Order: sequence, then structure tokens, then C-alpha cells
Amino acid sequence: MNDLLKITLRSLAVVVFLSGCTVQLVSKYDDQTDTNVTALQKKFDSYFVNLKSESYPNCSYFNNMSFYKDADVEISGILVRAKAIPKNDITVNQLDAINTAISDLEKLHKLKDKQNVCIDPTSIDTDRILFNTIFTAILKLEIAKKRGESK
Repeated sequence: MNDLLKITLRSLAVVVFLSGCTVQLVSKYDDQTDTNVTALQKKFDSYFVNLKSESYPNCSYFNNMSFYKDADVEISGILVRAKAIPKNDITVNQLDAINTAISDLEKLHKLKDKQNVCIDPTSIDTDRILFNTIFTAILKLEIAKKRGESK
């Protein structure tokens, strides 16, 4: 058998072997991420609905400070878990986006508080859509992982 034929057969064997292997590009489904993100989404949705119906000073940052502290702790816990899961970079990036959005919302709330006014309802609606869009993206990815579509 000549050398070229041996190399070709070996290459073919490697291709056949590798084609039978499944390559996983993202992490496996994580029930805790799914559950915790869903709970956090509900908390934010409730917050936006309530904030929209409040008048000053009930809508003030001071009166809502505990929400931001709780949200910070919850997103931190979800992020720590997500970062501990191998090949979970997409989910981590999405959670970082939520973290940034929380920070931006908190800054806006502080700014409005200095003006002794509530965040206007249009801004609340826009923020609600933004947060729900990010939460939806995270949950869609987790559901795809659960069905095995993310490989």
C-alpha cells in the first residue's frame, strides 16, 4: 500500500470518527438559572407596574432603595452560578446586560429623586420592555439548552 493511500485512509478514519462526536458549544440546561431568572423577571415586572402607579414621594429612590439592593443581590447570585458553569459565556453576557440595565435604571431613579419627581410612565414602559427583552433572551437560551437545540 503506498504512502498516499495510507494517509488518505487515516484521514478518512479521523473524519468518520469525528463526525460521530457531538461538539457542545454552550453549557447544558441549568434549572436554577431558569427558575431564578423567571423569579427575577416577575419581581421586575411587578416593580414597574407598581412604580408606574405611584406619586411622589412614594415613587422616590429612597422609598425604593431596598428593591435595588435586593435585585443586586439576586443578580449577583445568578451571575456567580452562571460563571461557574463551563461554556456559559452567552448566559453570563446576558446577565451582565441585566446588571448594566439595573445600574442605569438606578441612576435614572436617583436623578429623578433629586428633582423631586417620579420616573415618567413612558420611561417606565420603555424600561419594562427592555428588561423583559433581556429576560426573554436568557430564558429562550435556557429552553433551547433543555431541548438540546444549542449544540
